[in-house]
Amino acid sequence: MEVLVIGKPTMNIYLPLQEYPQEGEVFLINAKNESIGGIGTVSACLFAKWGIKPYFTGVLGNDAYGEKIRNVLSEYKVNSKFLETNFEKPTTTNYFILNTKTGAVTKILYNDPDVELTKFKYDFQPDWAILDGVDTAGAMALLNNDQRVRTVFYARRADQNTITLAKKSSYVICTQSFVEAYTKTAISADEQTQEYVDMYQKLVDLAGSNNYVVILKNRKILYCEANKVKMLPEMKINHADVSSFDSVFTGAFTYAMMKGLDIDDAVKFANTAAAISLSKIGEEPSIPTLDEALDNSGLRDKFAAAKEVTAASGPATKQEVEQAVQVETAPEAPQQPVEATPQVDPFAQQPVQTETPVENTIPVEQPVTTQPVEMPQAVEPVAQPVPVEMPQVQAQPQVPPHEETNIFG
Repeated sequence: MEVLVIGKPTMNIYLPLQEYPQEGEVFLINAKNESIGGIGTVSACLFAKWGIKPYFTGVLGNDAYGEKIRNVLSEYKVNSKFLETNFEKPTTTNYFILNTKTGAVTKILYNDPDVELTKFKYDFQPDWAILDGVDTAGAMALLNNDQRVRTVFYARRADQNTITLAKKSSYVICTQSFVEAYTKTAISADEQTQEYVDMYQKLVDLAGSNNYVVILKNRKILYCEANKVKMLPEMKINHADVSSFDSVFTGAFTYAMMKGLDIDDAVKFANTAAAISLSKIGEEPSIPTLDEALDNSGLRDKFAAAKEVTAASGPATKQEVEQAVQVETAPEAPQQPVEATPQVDPFAQQPVQTETPVENTIPVEQPVTTQPVEMPQAVEPVAQPVPVEMPQVQAQPQVPPHEETNIFG
């Protein structure tokens, strides 16, 4: 199975403070933490750590940070032959103010829109691709030229390029900020269940599809499966740094979908892996082992029984959503982790046709208020859907791809 990751590599600089600074204050620190980050870069390292060797492409500067990122990718044995070097711009650098008491991170993200991929020709045909939403040129070229590839797109900003790319992608993992800006809605401080359902419904109305997985600010996960809007609660774990959550979630979700799991189990698995990562500082250094994610999610047997999904299984199909949504809460018994074993890809089997995201709207009944379940284990996910019923809407047509020359040669 061939996997391509397109993203903008970054160097993250963490500044640890005992409390968030007030304007005008002066803080003296005697240490800082530097590690590589970015949705695409971390996802590529996660794949390699879990036994899948991906291709990674993005743009680095001709500087020390660019060299450090190349070295880390080389250590993971990520195929980075398609990386480009920009000799005029530096490697993208982000600054994170880390509250060491709570693990909360205030992010100052720098993105030069002029630093994007310029070469889009590959010597292989990917089955799956992760698009980090920052390098729009590379993402658009892939989506316009390969209708076969299954894509997972990360959406942070609700600008026109991001919305267009999201509509072309097989699955979209997005932030609550993206959905609020896109739908022009906001969640109140008391975070009522019905507010989340209404927000998701508006997203479906605008996007014409419910293939969105929303990472909420409280790290609950909102998504749709089998005509049901569901919410997975935050996993209770001590936080050293929350900056890795979205990156690890995106990589783990894609890994699970590639291995043939349904979206319910893929979300649960990704949520488990992302929660484990919060116990360490940094994005790439926080990637858990595959055994940690399998044992704490309780999904090892399902991975072993599932069959890989490749592009050869056929293009992603769209299904209409019926007018029924209900909610269930079904806590599962905690799984006892086992000692980690060498990382290989233990589940590779023959590809089969699988179900892909559905389209249209998700109707609703009376909302049911649900409470997150306290979990004594470090990680113990609980499936917690949200019952509701929404009126059906007309799905908006997908934006047709532009005609371009073939980028695979």
